[in-house]
Amino acid sequence: MADTADLPLLTILLLLTACLVSIFVVVQVATTYTTAYLAAPNEITTFIDAVDFSIQENESYDRDVAKVQRLEDKLRMGKLLREIQKSGDDLREDLNGLLIDEGGTRLRSSTRLLWATKRKRLEEKVRRLDLLRMRFLVVYMGLVAAKGTSEQTHTRDPEKHVTPKTTVRPGLPHALTEGITRKPPLRRLTTQAMGHNDHVGSPQKQGWMGVVAELQNSPLMHKRHASIERNMTSPG
Repeated sequence: MADTADLPLLTILLLLTACLVSIFVVVQVATTYTTAYLAAPNEITTFIDAVDFSIQENESYDRDVAKVQRLEDKLRMGKLLREIQKSGDDLREDLNGLLIDEGGTRLRSSTRLLWATKRKRLEEKVRRLDLLRMRFLVVYMGLVAAKGTSEQTHTRDPEKHVTPKTTVRPGLPHALTEGITRKPPLRRLTTQAMGHNDHVGSPQKQGWMGVVAELQNSPLMHKRHASIERNMTSPG
């Protein structure tokens, strides 16, 4: 009997718990949608500004693609630019479908009531558009940096391989060169000509005879002999 009496009480507790949980969920959902409903007019203008800014950036991206010289890099950046343009166009179409007037800022009543769910979809598309733009900028900056480094290497390499200029001496006049060729070559001075070589092939006797002959032919020696003869003939 006690078990049958306790069953209705347990059922009542479970029902109360379920009701409290459901009420909490409903209140949370209602709060979320109410907050989104109130913030919808300001947030829709933010999305519209993002789309307009993307369209303006696409014009500058076209100029950046035109500056690329390599065909492979130009095709790669052109593909990224087309993806950016397609994402921007899709986002613009979605916004136009949510607005009362195309190009305006007033939301439809149904869109504003369900703005919490619509906003998530728009945020995902804006995030994808930002990622594509960031990817485009990274690729473009990489190409610019690679071009700068290649130009620096090209400017440095010729400095390394510059060959020194050889200075050509002016040639001598023709008359001077003929005079040099006509002159006989000078004799080379040797120790033999100066008499300092001890290994001369002539005998020693010839050397002394040459010295005596030079002394006999010297005028000083003649004067010496004459004075001696005068002294000898003079009376003592």
